[in-house]
Amino acid sequence: MTDAGAQSDKLGEVARLASLMADRILEAQIMERPIPQEQLNALVNAAWLLQDHDVPWPPLVEEVLQEAGRRMNQGETAPEAADPEPEDDGAPAGLTRFFSGFRRR
Repeated sequence: MTDAGAQSDKLGEVARLASLMADRILEAQIMERPIPQEQLNALVNAAWLLQDHDVPWPPLVEEVLQEAGRRMNQGETAPEAADPEPEDDGAPAGLTRFFSGFRRR
């Protein structure tokens, strides 16, 4: 397998896992359960990675990110999801910047 093929397979797996994470987040919203910050961070990081490699976001990922961005812009996000400090692992905890300026390719 070529390097390009291996990279494509890995990005496909990232897209698949991002869809699964988006599904969990959507389920939590429907059940009115809190969304763990780690899940939202993982979804945003996956979206950034896909975007950086010009891989289209799966529809559910796009839907969940747009809804989260809308809620953040309207101030509906729970305090733990709006924490502006970065996590220890470097993941963005303050997501307003991402949601206000993300672009879909």
